[in-house]
Amino acid sequence: MSRRLDLEQAAARAELRGPHWLTQGIETSSTREGETGEYLVVRFTSPSWHIRLIAVADEDRWTDLHFVSPTHTVRERRRIASADAWGTLLDAAAARASRIRLQPARLLARTCTTGWLDWIHGELWLLPDALVRVRGGLLDSTVNSVSGSIAMPRDPYTVMAYDPEAILAGHRTNKVIDLAGIDHARLHGGITTSGLTARMTDGTHHKLLWNTFEPTRRLLRDRLLPVLGPRLTH
Repeated sequence: MSRRLDLEQAAARAELRGPHWLTQGIETSSTREGETGEYLVVRFTSPSWHIRLIAVADEDRWTDLHFVSPTHTVRERRRIASADAWGTLLDAAAARASRIRLQPARLLARTCTTGWLDWIHGELWLLPDALVRVRGGLLDSTVNSVSGSIAMPRDPYTVMAYDPEAILAGHRTNKVIDLAGIDHARLHGGITTSGLTARMTDGTHHKLLWNTFEPTRRLLRDRLLPVLGPRLTH
C-alpha cells in the first residue's frame, strides 16, 4: 500500500460518484486547494439536509469531514487506506449527512453503564430533547474504577453531530432516550452508585447507572422536572 494518497485518483472516484449522488438530490463540487494543491476538497449540499458536508483529503491519507450548519461546525477526522476507501467514506458520510442535526450537548457522566451486568463505562450526554448514552472502552472503565474519581472537563459543553440511527447501530448498549417519550422516570442516589430508570410511552424501559461523585443526578433533575413534573420521582 502506498504511503501517499493519489489525489488525482481520489478526485476521479468522487467524479464517478457524482451522477449517483445527484439522483439522491445531492449536488457536489470538487476543487484542489492549498498553495500547491495539496488538498482535495469535495463539497456536498442538498435542499433536504439540515447541514452541509465538506470533505477534505490530503496526501497523507487523512480526511476531515466537516458537518456545517449556519451556527456550528463539527469536524471528524478519518484515516483512509486508498482512493477506493476514500470514495466509500464519502458515500457513508453523505448518507449520514442526510440524517444529521448539529445539536448543543452537555456531558453529564463519564461512568455511565446500562445496568449492573454492564461493566463498560460510557458517556451520558444531554441534548435539548434527548439523552444519549455512548459506550466507551475497557481502558476507560479500568481507569475510572481505579482512580475512584473523575474530573469533568473544564467545559462539558460541545456540539454533537446528532444521528440517532448511527448511535444505536454503534453498540447494543448505546441509548437514545427521547425526553418527550418518557412516561415516568425515577432518579435514585446511593453511596457509590446513582441512576435513572425510565418507562417510555411505548412500554419500553431504560436503566442508566453512574458513579455518585458525578453531578449527573442533580443535572438530570433540573432538566427532567420541568418536562415530567409529578411523573418524575427524585
